[in-house]
Amino acid sequence: MTQTAQPVDEIQIGCHISTAGGVDKSPPRGAELGAGCMQIFTRNQMSWSHKDLGDAEIKGFAAGVRQHGIGTVMSHDSYLINLCSPDPDKHAKSLAGFMAEVERCTRLGIGLLNFHPGAHMGKGVEWGIATIADSLNRVTAAFPDTPVKLVLETVAGQGSTVGRSFAELAAILERLEQPQRFGICVDTAHVFAAGYAIDTEAGWNTTWEEFERLLGLEKLLAFHVNDSKVKRGSHVDRHALIGRGHIGPDAFLRLVTDPRTRCVPMMLETPAGEGGYAAEIAWLTAAAHGEVPPLPEIAEVKRGY
Repeated sequence: MTQTAQPVDEIQIGCHISTAGGVDKSPPRGAELGAGCMQIFTRNQMSWSHKDLGDAEIKGFAAGVRQHGIGTVMSHDSYLINLCSPDPDKHAKSLAGFMAEVERCTRLGIGLLNFHPGAHMGKGVEWGIATIADSLNRVTAAFPDTPVKLVLETVAGQGSTVGRSFAELAAILERLEQPQRFGICVDTAHVFAAGYAIDTEAGWNTTWEEFERLLGLEKLLAFHVNDSKVKRGSHVDRHALIGRGHIGPDAFLRLVTDPRTRCVPMMLETPAGEGGYAAEIAWLTAAAHGEVPPLPEIAEVKRGY
């Protein structure tokens, strides 16, 4: 059964979970950490080649999600994919890789497929927006019946990446032939680095007012929950432990209590790693229920995503 691709009426706080040994190994790992939802790579995110999914692995994954009460499951697409690459060969390879991931998510019953919109590599933002939209229209035409929602992730704005503002994301959606099949994943570190003042109460409210005006809150399907090692507006992607970066803990207290955001599935991608995710999930969960516990003491690890 396909996991829900819409925000639900209860809080879901989880994290990125390793699929080492097979995707079917991820649900019990998530359950051990107290994850109510999870993000995975269905394949090696830094390689074009991948192992085909076996029937036993697919059935085991679905059974594990049910058994362990995992809510929303989201796949993060490969970092190699660039849907607005100006190189014809790289663009063709990216499009094929993206379609392969849609097929994998469909077979696994994963409801959300998160991806970085792309980088125009000097061709200009307008060109990038048009090329991304054209690529995504080709994807939806190729998969008319899949229930998988395609989720564009906000980016920090490094280099020539597209999607650093809600306006850029809205411009992509406006060019889509089937916009109802798409949503947005807001990465808290990325939007902060892109210049959104979510670290202040006034800036938090302004951010969601702009999101509603340009995109509509119904398009908000997931969060990547990360603090930032860089200052607001730095346009650099550097994740920090919750409450330990330049965003600070108050923004995350707002995240889990604001009616506009608290019921959207939240996936941690901090340098806590799986060893520290349980503590961050517990802190966010307690905050969601009105407590303000001390921030957990966690040793940073190198992220693999």
